[in-house]
Amino acid sequence: MEHNPLISFDHVWFSYDNEEPSPVYAVKDLSFEVNKGEFLVILGHNGSGKSTIAKLANSIFLPVKGKVTVDGMDTSAPENELEVRKRVGVVFQNPDNQIVASIVEEDVAFGPENLGIAPNEIRERVDDALKAVDMYDRRFHETYRLSGGQKQRVAIAGMIAMRPDCIVLDEPTAMLDPQGRSDVLNTIVSLNKEHGVTIVLITHFMEEAVGADRVMVVNNAEIAAEGTPREIFSRRELLQACGLELPDTAKLCEALKKEGIVMRDDILTEQELIDEIVRIKRA
Repeated sequence: MEHNPLISFDHVWFSYDNEEPSPVYAVKDLSFEVNKGEFLVILGHNGSGKSTIAKLANSIFLPVKGKVTVDGMDTSAPENELEVRKRVGVVFQNPDNQIVASIVEEDVAFGPENLGIAPNEIRERVDDALKAVDMYDRRFHETYRLSGGQKQRVAIAGMIAMRPDCIVLDEPTAMLDPQGRSDVLNTIVSLNKEHGVTIVLITHFMEEAVGADRVMVVNNAEIAAEGTPREIFSRRELLQACGLELPDTAKLCEALKKEGIVMRDDILTEQELIDEIVRIKRA
């Protein structure tokens, strides 16, 4: 991918408790970039520091050392706060904490209204956003009647309607059932691949990293590994040391290898596994 950074972390440190002499840092000396149009997945177990990264990315938190910039703007400068949050939106784990209206389309309109967007443009943005997350047919529904997955898609639509350059999603599927997780993940991939939105997906579900352009593993407040999904998934000992559970596809591959079946080491998807089994049977 072309090097065109939208978000830059430059030796960033952050602590929830800055008491000297020894504050406990949630992130330590983090340096990385998110390129425009990229789909970056940040993997890590609970407490690894990945959710802190989400809040640092759009000035909810400010570094205690180092610098975060969004499109060249220092997030620590008070005069940049509004512009930073226009460019980088954050969707959190629990959609109930972000839904503010009782009707779907009213909730999606809330953000653009607060930005002072003209009513006719708000109408267009709301319709486009709901279509992007496949919730347009439910635009008049009451939000409290929606499933968890539907609520999360409405929360994402609300962010899309504000038209940020980047959406950071912090564990957006953690509270959802398998169907809800699948629906939300498909929405996220579509936003990136079809609509060109820069995506940072923060998760502990390894299988959600398969379609990413790049994966970053965070452990003990630091970057433990970085690379393509195929490169990261091949480092199984490191992932397990970081408290990350291998996806079912990788577990099945490991089980088959223990039975003496010689297989590729870089299988990511169910389809690749099926193709490999077919190849072995035909050999």
